Amino acid sequence: MKLNERSVAHYATCDTPPDKTGFLFKKGERNTAYHRRWFILKGNMLFYFEERDSREPIGVIVLEGCTVELCESAEEFAFAIKFDCAKARVYKMAAENHAAMESWVKALSRASFDYMRLVVKELERQLEEIQEAAGGQQGRPKPSRRNQIARPKSGASLSSSSLSSLSSSSSTPSMTALFSAQKGLQDEVQLFPGSSRENGVAWSKPAAALANGFTEGGARAPPVPPRRIGASLETPVSPGTGCFSKLHEWYGREVMEVREQWLQSQ
Repeated sequence: MKLNERSVAHYATCDTPPDKTGFLFKKGERNTAYHRRWFILKGNMLFYFEERDSREPIGVIVLEGCTVELCESAEEFAFAIKFDCAKARVYKMAAENHAAMESWVKALSRASFDYMRLVVKELERQLEEIQEAAGGQQGRPKPSRRNQIARPKSGASLSSSSLSSLSSSSSTPSMTALFSAQKGLQDEVQLFPGSSRENGVAWSKPAAALANGFTEGGARAPPVPPRRIGASLETPVSPGTGCFSKLHEWYGREVMEVREQWLQSQ
């Protein structure tokens, strides 16, 4: 392997934060004695300097295709860096204590790209398992919402508090009571001929006023409920409900009472 010495020396001494630094005793190739060197680990490159303040490294070990393991040596706390290729050099080193030896062996074993590939594969496998589990939960059938009530075509509508109360309840008994209350209210609505007030619903107009019994949109108008002529503008259902908006207001209060009764019965 050919490396640009200037680029390697610059990378060893640049401001890039190292993965690990410290002193180790390195066994020489020619001189079999151990020499104390300053080591800097950056990525998959292990640089060693003669002194801590040295400007340039005296050597570098590329940690690819190697294994880091303990070895027998005259020095205590010794370990070796061995490569798989034939006739490759074995680097023997020794730490100052047992904790430092374990720390260096762990850091050097995780510095290669081979180890990073294994980590990435394991993380991808765990991510797939999490996604499959999340997909299985999302695939479960959700309970159907039976609390959706169609809005009337008129400008009048239920109040926001009534709608929020209806959307929060999805039980069959409560909705049956609500529809029964709505039907009873519609039967009791009082219409006044010639009145200047207009509630905006289609069935408030006489059928004779519509061409061939059809509305302007082309749909057949619903049947006109029975008219009741009252002595005043108040309905027999509840006092003070002379207009459609007030009736809806009263209906919203009734809905809240029915819902509270049902919640208390649960």
